[in-house]
Amino acid sequence: MQIERTTMLLKGKVAIVFGAAGHLRQHIANRFDTEGATVLRTSKNFAGGASSTEALSGEKLDATDEAAVDAYLDKVAGVHGVIDIVVNMAGVAPATYNHGMPAAEVSLDQFILPLTVDTASQFITAKSAFRHMSKQGSGVILLNTSTLAKVGSPWSPALTASHAATEGLMRSLAHEYGPAGVRVLGVRSEAMPDSPTIEYTFATMGSNMGMSFGEMKAFIEQNKTALKKLPSADDTAAIFAFAASDRAAFLSGTMINHSAGHIVD
Repeated sequence: MQIERTTMLLKGKVAIVFGAAGHLRQHIANRFDTEGATVLRTSKNFAGGASSTEALSGEKLDATDEAAVDAYLDKVAGVHGVIDIVVNMAGVAPATYNHGMPAAEVSLDQFILPLTVDTASQFITAKSAFRHMSKQGSGVILLNTSTLAKVGSPWSPALTASHAATEGLMRSLAHEYGPAGVRVLGVRSEAMPDSPTIEYTFATMGSNMGMSFGEMKAFIEQNKTALKKLPSADDTAAIFAFAASDRAAFLSGTMINHSAGHIVD
């Protein structure tokens, strides 16, 4: 028997990446495209959208607006007939919630900001996607967190709480949506030094320890990870593509541990 060998993991799939204007989000969308998917990108920060079919790939959309998300997914389903993959990478800039600063310097409004944007939008887009995926009897909903969800990192109360909540949401939805043939899972990654978010985080947290960005990066690599190195955005995007593919058909209700051994399960 001849085995067909292909790297087109997502050939023929229709994938939506919410919050696609950021660094990792762009890498994920581009990787999905490389793997053969039809990729539709949305972001609150896009310049604007149009009503044509072509414009669906770059729609201006606030992922915390439930009515707008429902309308957009209805439009995508009407045009493409199916929604196979939904990834939500929407979030707010770390400086807005004082990430990297002591908890005493984080206000309540700042603390709940990632919960009301990052985690809340995950719930909105997953719920909306399920309306279509349940009718199809298939689909993949991917969530994104970091090692903060599991480790006791100082100077990160807001994002730690948000990522832990997102993982709890993932487990709940996986059990609820699974009988309809919909997989819900995610990727929990270690810091990616090539991303602007981690550049900011390492610089801010490093200042608390009297370290430069480079010293902070080396400290995490040598003292926190088993592999003594950190992933790039491309590395993480490849894991998202695998998780979305049929090769991961029996992965659901889990966060793929992409932590370079920082977390050992």
